[in-house]
Parts: sequence; C-alpha cells; structure tokens
Amino acid sequence: MAVRDDVREPGATRIEREYGSDTPPTVAILEAIADLEETDPTALGDEYGLVLYDHLDPQALDALFAGASGASVAVTIEADATYGVRLTPERVTVARDG
Repeated sequence: MAVRDDVREPGATRIEREYGSDTPPTVAILEAIADLEETDPTALGDEYGLVLYDHLDPQALDALFAGASGASVAVTIEADATYGVRLTPERVTVARDG
C-alpha cells in the first residue's frame, strides 16, 4: 500500500506523494491519478478512459525501477484529461491539464 503524504485541496490539479517499496510504480501512478480525480483506481478505465497499458508497458516500467535508486521517468498520459507524470523510485507526481 502506498504511503500517503499528500495534502490535496479540493479541485487540485496536481498531487505529489511517496510510495513504498512494496508498491509497484504503475500502481503508484494509478493511485495518484485516482486520488487526484477523487475516485477509486479501478474506476479509472470506465469513468476516465484511462487504461495504463494503453499508454505504456507496465511491466517494463516496473522493471525499470526494480532495485533502482536514482532513476526517474517523466511521461504524459492522455485519456479524458492529460496527465503529466513524474516518477522516481520513492515519489510520484501527477499534474492534470484539461
């Protein structure tokens, strides 16, 4: 389970949070987007048209961070909204544009 350290204002367009080593990066991304949208991660596909593997290879992303300490990745995901995602081995930042 992700470590929740974010303080999100209602209607916020950006969230930054830490996640634990027991949480795969792809799960951390989905949880952060769901928190930003104030919904359940499992509802992202139906409600927001966001299926992560339509935008990137989840296994490859998780493998990239397996044992990594200094890696960072920035991706843009377009669904009903556009999300800018910045990911390090300990932190995920998601910003919504749209």
